[in-house]
Amino acid sequence: MAPHVSRATWIVLAAALIAAAAKLYCAWTTFGTTDVYLFYIYGKNVIDHGLEATYATPLFNHTPLVASYFTSILALSEASGIPFAFLFKLPCIIADFLVVLILLQAGAGRPGTAWLALFALSPVSFMVSGYHGNIDPVMVLFLVLAAWMCVKNHHLLCGLCLGLACNFKIISLLLTPVFFFYWLHRGKAVRFTAVTILTCLVGWSQPLILYPRVFIRNVFGYSGYWGEWGITYWLRATHSPRFEPVTWLNTTPSQHFVVSLLKILVICGILLLAWRRRAAPDRAIFATIAYAWTIFFIFSPGVGVQYLVWLAPFVLFASPYWYAALTAASTAYLFVFYNVISHGMPWHHGVSTNQLIPLWVAWTNLPWAVLIVGAAVLSWRGIRSRRHPVSRGNPSPA
Repeated sequence: MAPHVSRATWIVLAAALIAAAAKLYCAWTTFGTTDVYLFYIYGKNVIDHGLEATYATPLFNHTPLVASYFTSILALSEASGIPFAFLFKLPCIIADFLVVLILLQAGAGRPGTAWLALFALSPVSFMVSGYHGNIDPVMVLFLVLAAWMCVKNHHLLCGLCLGLACNFKIISLLLTPVFFFYWLHRGKAVRFTAVTILTCLVGWSQPLILYPRVFIRNVFGYSGYWGEWGITYWLRATHSPRFEPVTWLNTTPSQHFVVSLLKILVICGILLLAWRRRAAPDRAIFATIAYAWTIFFIFSPGVGVQYLVWLAPFVLFASPYWYAALTAASTAYLFVFYNVISHGMPWHHGVSTNQLIPLWVAWTNLPWAVLIVGAAVLSWRGIRSRRHPVSRGNPSPA
């Protein structure tokens, strides 16, 4: 007999299917942003000249697995006649749908049906996966899988999923302390770490062995664009020549110092967070990852517009109301950004240039402010709960 599927599950699945259909239509009828064109050019370059020659340009800051990813899509596009832009976005749309299925399993009723349906129908996810065109949703899928493996107590599969996430985007390495201390507290850190390192090294082996300098420079050295987000936005707003250039290459000495300082703050903050929450209950790993991403986004020297999908499923578990506020703020920012670079509705292709930055950059402060306020409120609640613990009959929240 087939297992019973609850009404709540059907509602979330229906929302996820509607969202997937909308994204598929958008992906089919639009080209997307400059990123789609760049990945097409990278694919051509890797096929024609090889991976080492592609790493010779500082613009290429992706891992070998990503290079194989878009060269395979390019070959499939040429063989089938299906547009590259659509095929490139398709795995991201599938990844979004799978994330919803995983959250249904991992949530155990929390967050509730309405919140999961809202997550499935997120306008942020629609704009990033259906229109923008990048690999970020695939990375998010593997991070959600890694967190779910913690809930399921599968430390080896957790290491494999985290390693795959690092092979899609190197930024996933920032979350390794969260998982490491989680498994250290449970006595399984050694095997988890071994699988994670092995998975990363297998994916990175070719450039690490044959041309490590350019690989490390391009992939590990990327810091995002200065002056478009958070602290660096406000430093640039001073109009000081030391902080004025919008760039991620050839930064001024003052910019380089600030970027280095912010990176240290992010790393130290995540290390401290991971250690302090190492003994949290299994499902609290989602909230811990949300807090880790929040540290990154508050202090990051540069944040791409599509990065806002990174923390969404984890913030949902940390606080649904915080997630709703973040989604609203991110939706406003993303809509303005895509509308500006696409020169109004209807969107077909968007090209972001430095000349257009003044038209949208101030909107980045909306999600940044929501993250700061949300982190402050949750921190205050955590401090208050420690000062005024609940009674023995009512367990304290994680």
